[in-house]
Amino acid sequence: MLVHDKSVPLYLQLKELIKQEIKKGNLKPTDRLPSEKELCNIYKVSRITVRQALAALDNEGLIYRSHGKGTFVATPGVDQELITVTPFEETLHRKGIKPSTKCLSCHIISADFNLATILAIPLQSNIAHVCLLGLGDDEPLVIYNSYFPQAIGQEMMALVQEKIQKGHSFSTYDLYKNISTVTPAMLTQSFESIVADKSTAKILNIKPGHPLLQVTTIVYTADGRPTEYRIAAYRGEKYRFHITRPAGSHFSNN
Repeated sequence: MLVHDKSVPLYLQLKELIKQEIKKGNLKPTDRLPSEKELCNIYKVSRITVRQALAALDNEGLIYRSHGKGTFVATPGVDQELITVTPFEETLHRKGIKPSTKCLSCHIISADFNLATILAIPLQSNIAHVCLLGLGDDEPLVIYNSYFPQAIGQEMMALVQEKIQKGHSFSTYDLYKNISTVTPAMLTQSFESIVADKSTAKILNIKPGHPLLQVTTIVYTADGRPTEYRIAAYRGEKYRFHITRPAGSHFSNN
């Protein structure tokens, strides 16, 4: 039960109690939580305390609210650290989720102005386009659209076909260890909130307008040569990215 101890706010205690019930499996995905009023009566706390606890749980992706229906336990999501590059398979395994990958497209195209500029190659050069679908427990999670200069692209396409035939789960970044001529040294990423169009919604098994997190990545070699341009669309309610970094001298008292 809750302890009226000023060192630990009541809403944090309530949040942890509900969180533990979820972790223990006493509250399962899609289970409806008691109403705010019911929680107030059960734990003898104010509605403000209950709302703060639910907001904290919602922020951690442990619950979700449906207008007019109530508050429910969320299905497990994927939490990925941004400091280091973690393979797709490893990221899902850490969450106890079974990863798998499907190849939606794998062919040579001509680079338009945008792709030629990003990959630092002549306009109309041949490039490889690889489109992969990442799944967790057979549920679509993310679409990867990757573009490569032709030389490395040919190797990438061959590796993709090989991995698919063997039933392996992967993203294109996982395949660089099998290519001796190219070693990624740095990548830049930008993050943007978007909504799913009809074609994307169909692939991810969601409705058009569903929130997505779009991550745009450019991979570089040690000499600054672009080797991959990737646009990934993650299901917003399934994927969460986080970063831990030092506060720096701005907060120093000196």
